Amino acid sequence: MAQTAAPLEIPELIQILRQQLHELPDERKPVNNTTYQVEDAVMAAFSIFFTQSASFLDHQRLMKSNKGKDNAESLFSIEKIPCDNQIRNLLDPVPAATIFMAFQKAYEWLNKNGVLKKFLYLESEILIALDGTEYFSSKKINCPHCNYRNHRNGTTTYFHGCVTPIVVSPNQKQVINLEPEFIKKQDGHQKLSL
Repeated sequence: MAQTAAPLEIPELIQILRQQLHELPDERKPVNNTTYQVEDAVMAAFSIFFTQSASFLDHQRLMKSNKGKDNAESLFSIEKIPCDNQIRNLLDPVPAATIFMAFQKAYEWLNKNGVLKKFLYLESEILIALDGTEYFSSKKINCPHCNYRNHRNGTTTYFHGCVTPIVVSPNQKQVINLEPEFIKKQDGHQKLSL
């Protein structure tokens, strides 16, 4: 998502994100005592881009102890903050592609409100930085969609990866995250041994 807006614009971007996430699938069996909503888990995960803290819950606890209040509800509209494990449990079953429209809507909003103009380089160009990352890696756990590396010692590492495009500018400290592209295992493609 975007990290470019002035503080007054952030609530509008948060509202756009919330609208896109409202109908995310919830794989849990319906029960009356559901404590955390999937939407709140996504917002807590998303918030690390704003707080620069690996754990939103820890950041909010620290803020509350230092300042007497936190911004989970006021900024992100999170009613109850799930812990990191609860966030993973809620979000692991949600297909990543279900949130891609949120990237597109945020980008459209940034364009419409002139924020992208601040990122233009050489008067009319937008610079995109690409970074490849692995977001899952295991020598034991794998699925049919995993890529893999065969090592010389006979072990195999299974992984999922993606390419993350980011709008950058030498004139801006902030960046704009675009929709990631997942690296898919190709049929018939033999991996090299390491």
